[in-house]
Order: sequence, then structure tokens, then C-alpha cells
Amino acid sequence: MDVPVTFAGKVARCYLPFAAGYFLSYAFRVVNGAIAPDMTRDLALDPAALGAVTSAYFAAFAAAQLPLGVALDRWGPRRVEAFLLVFAAVGALVFATAEGIAQLAVGRGLIGFGVAACLIAAIKANTLYWPIGRLPLANGTLLGFGGLGAASATLPVELALAAFGWRSVLGTMAALTLLIAATIWMAAPRARPISTTGEGLAQQARGMARVLVHRDFWRVAPLTAVTHAVYLAYQSLWAGPWMRDVAGLDRLAVAEGLFLVTATMAVGYPIFGVIADRLAARGISTRRAFAAFAALFLAAQVSIALGVPVSAHWLWAGFGFAGCGCILGYAVATQSFPPGLAGRVNAAVNVLTFALAFVTQWGIGWALAGFGAAQDVGHSRVLFALLAAQILCWIWLVLPRGRRPGLAPGG
Repeated sequence: MDVPVTFAGKVARCYLPFAAGYFLSYAFRVVNGAIAPDMTRDLALDPAALGAVTSAYFAAFAAAQLPLGVALDRWGPRRVEAFLLVFAAVGALVFATAEGIAQLAVGRGLIGFGVAACLIAAIKANTLYWPIGRLPLANGTLLGFGGLGAASATLPVELALAAFGWRSVLGTMAALTLLIAATIWMAAPRARPISTTGEGLAQQARGMARVLVHRDFWRVAPLTAVTHAVYLAYQSLWAGPWMRDVAGLDRLAVAEGLFLVTATMAVGYPIFGVIADRLAARGISTRRAFAAFAALFLAAQVSIALGVPVSAHWLWAGFGFAGCGCILGYAVATQSFPPGLAGRVNAAVNVLTFALAFVTQWGIGWALAGFGAAQDVGHSRVLFALLAAQILCWIWLVLPRGRRPGLAPGG
């Protein structure tokens, strides 16, 4: 690998191109929340259609996760991400020119498939190009870029819509996607196509099967997946309609609220990471910390569902911040497995999370459509139903259980 020697060179070639890809992937994830009013007006979409179209991103994203780990090990993050981002650019163009639900869904699905590697390719690049002591900082700041990308697709997009329209916004994002793909291809150092595990495809598949039948995985994965699914479904689409239909906010105020939700995400991930480290230093397990963080997220949702008399902006800012703590579930899920299976554990959780996000985002729209004009009532009942599912998963995590050791390394 031709890795730059200077720190500035490594940042410019090994970090920023991949960080820009993750920034863009999160902008794509949440942009429908800003453009939804114009898109639904122009194409006569009801809440069920809007949920189905937007959730196609998560369906394609989930479908891509399992083979991505193998692809990244074999061909490296430079080739894989640059190649996939071309699909995202094509999807954005299809979406921007769509005249019906089918075209919108295809475009959104291509976007989800195209950005599916942005986070894990960036993390893989960090492991290739940076010393191990720099990885916490590199990966932590990377998550911050995701928050900034989400924020860029809220208030800034709302301001751009008045001047250019939603189709031009998507067309511009398509052009930026191609630019980032070309930058990654030309700037990032080449990685040798080797597997870090030395396993063949059959061995890797058997390792995934061992993860999927392990009891501890199914203790942690349901709560991790369902909390993230709810977080993603609202952050990327349904928080905006709630602010409009329940709180009665106008479009600019909704955009400001969505901006605040995403801004809290940018600071929430590193803060919860520090808290988890401090708790571990005091002897509090990662599992217990995850249960506490998830309970905080549930409390934030209860305050929204009950209509606590606080500014809608601050209610949703609490949702955006508290939801960041649930990322700890990924770390808990890997603790029962040897390091060589960590990638497959995270991939399995990712598939479950994004498949459930697809169902949740679509299901919310389908449920809201059934309430007709009574959208304020619908939003409350839907959120209570989602809370019930999350509480059941939380109880499943914290229930006392018999001791069972995790898989031994290589076992």
C-alpha cells in the first residue's frame, strides 16, 4: 500500500474521502424528511406510500450488509466504496426524475444499496491506514461526520428547496456522490486484496451460522435492532410529520427541529462513548450500561408520546441525543464471541437493524394512513405501540438468565 507518511497526507488521502462518503450517506438517509411535503404534493403520495418509498433505502441497505464484509476483505475499501457509490448516484438521478411510486422506490433502493458500505468501508480503511492507538479517535470523529451529514439534509435543504426544488436537490446530491466516488478511487491508497481472517467463504459462512444460533446474540440483538429501527425511522422521516401534525409547526420550524435532532446526534455518540468508558472503569458492565442507555431512550419516547408540555424542538432533541446511547448494543453483542467473529456479529446485527428499520418506517406510514385526518391521534398510538415492542425487548435483555460461556476463540 502506498500510504502517505505525513499526518496531513494521511488525513487528506486516507480519512477525509471516506468521511465525506459517510457524511453523504447520512444526508441521503434523512433528506426525505425535508423534501417530503413537496414530494407528496407533486406526486400525490399518502403516508403509506411515503413510508414505503423512503423505507426502500433500508431494505436495500440491509440486503447488502452480509456480503460487504467479505468484499471489503477481498478487494479493499477503496474499490468497494467507489464502485457502490456509482449506484447511489444513479439512484439519486432516478429519484430526482421519478413520476410515480415505483420509480421513487427503485431510486431510493439504489441509493440505499450504493451507500451501504460507507460506514464499514471507512472503519475498514481506518484499520488499514492508521495505527491501532489512533483508531478510537478516527472512528469516533467518523460518527460525527455522519451527524453533520444528517444535519446538512435538514435546515440547509429546506432553505434550498424554496429556490431550487426537491428534484434539483437530489440531482445535486447525485453529482456530489460521483465526485466523492472519484475522489476515493483516485486519492485513497490501494489495499492488497487479502482476507484478514485467512478464511475461505465456506468457513466465513459457518462462522456467521455460529453467531446466528448463539443464545447470547439473541439476548442483545433484539433490543439493539428495535431501538435503532425506531431511531432511524423517526430521524430520517417521521419526526418531521409529527412536528407538523401534532405540534402544529410550520415548515421552517419543522426544519429547525430536524436540524436540532441531527445536531444532538453529532455530539451524542462521543458523549455516550465517554460515559460508557467511565462506567466500565467503575466496574459497571457494558451490558448494564446499554440497558441504562436504552431506558433513557425509552423515557425520551414516552415524553413525546404523552405530549409533555415542553417545546417540540427540545422533546425531539432529547430523542436524538438519547438514541445515540443504543449504539452500545453493538459492543455488547460482540462480547460473547472471539475477536475473529466480531465483524460477522456486527454484520448480523446490522442486517436485523436495517431490515427492521424498513418494516418500521413503512409500517408507521401504513398505520398513519388508517387514521385519516386524525393524524395527531395516530402519531401518539403508533409511538405507544413501538414503545411496547421496545420495552419487551428491554425486559428480555435484563431478565436473569443462567450462566453460559461465550464461544471460545476458534471454537
